[in-house]
Amino acid sequence: MPEGARTPPRTPGGREATVGFVLLVSALMSMGAMTIDVNLPAIPAVAAELDSSLASAQLTVTSFFTGFALGQIVIGPLSDRYGRKPVLLWGIGLFVLASLACLAATDIATLLLLRLLQGLAGATGPILSRAVVRDLFEGAVMARVMSFVMAAFITAPIVAPAIGAGLLALGSWRWIFAFLALYGLAMLAWTALGLEETRRFADPDALRPRRILGGYRALLSHCRSRRYALVTILTFVTLIVYLTNVPVIYMDLFGVGPGTFAAMFGLTAACAAAGSLVNARLVRFLSLARVIALGSAGAFASGLLNLGVALLDPPSVWLLVPGFGAFFFSFSLIVSNSTALALQPHGRMVGGVVSALGVLQTFVPAVIGSLLAAFYAG
Repeated sequence: MPEGARTPPRTPGGREATVGFVLLVSALMSMGAMTIDVNLPAIPAVAAELDSSLASAQLTVTSFFTGFALGQIVIGPLSDRYGRKPVLLWGIGLFVLASLACLAATDIATLLLLRLLQGLAGATGPILSRAVVRDLFEGAVMARVMSFVMAAFITAPIVAPAIGAGLLALGSWRWIFAFLALYGLAMLAWTALGLEETRRFADPDALRPRRILGGYRALLSHCRSRRYALVTILTFVTLIVYLTNVPVIYMDLFGVGPGTFAAMFGLTAACAAAGSLVNARLVRFLSLARVIALGSAGAFASGLLNLGVALLDPPSVWLLVPGFGAFFFSFSLIVSNSTALALQPHGRMVGGVVSALGVLQTFVPAVIGSLLAAFYAG
């Protein structure tokens, strides 16, 4: 076995990514995934109880992502000014309140607005977990840390639909938002007790509009950052399109139940976890760009596989799962490495650049996902 293959990744200065650190960062990063995925089995039930169309209920996913994107405009700069930990604590607290408000929604318009607010607050965990990792690590070491984080993070998509299906079987979709409020309270306590401040210096000008726009300018004007930011954004487009439409494909078109849906979704997510673990090894021997190229080739091949399945007469729902699994295995070979390469040149304004990347990789996919949902409804 190569030297260091079983040791935690370290910075050149010797800082170690402990198991506790990886688990906490993974949990923070999973706030968005948990909030979306736990609700996916309930989309038909939401539509039925609130007397709305299925397409409107699908927008509970895209409205969350829109709020998620808008929140990232200021979350990174706020953390550059006031610190990662205080902004995390305030954001998670607001997430708990928004979840409780969603629980009490009485119509689809109110629920969509509250999901937008939930996304605004819920963006703090995913965006600042990456800022924390970038504060402490860089380059190939950062990519390896992110691979371990992503492998643990994928637990959320594996278990969340099963949790949602179980809560739906026991009660109603409102129980899901009660669960999210409790989840937020647990994250609030864990962050308060387990995370140290990682921001190296305060930036008193971080909230000035010129400085906020400077994060976008830095990301998009740097040739390599721009290139890998585009790769990251396009990769997340595929993720949002999948999350927005997979409940309709499995549960509406093929008629599978919530429990079967959760199992199929979990199998796909397990492939993503496997891809993250493989990526953690590959980046020790191959350049990040080479691994991204391999992942892109795999994603293209898996897309062709599922296109072939869709053209079968009749198509088989279980034949879609290997194609989706292969795609998300490839997804994991792309996203950690493209994120690391996009952020690497910007150590002195991490929060602003992470926010810029987060806004772009969330807002652009959310718009495309909404358009596709409307196209399906039409």
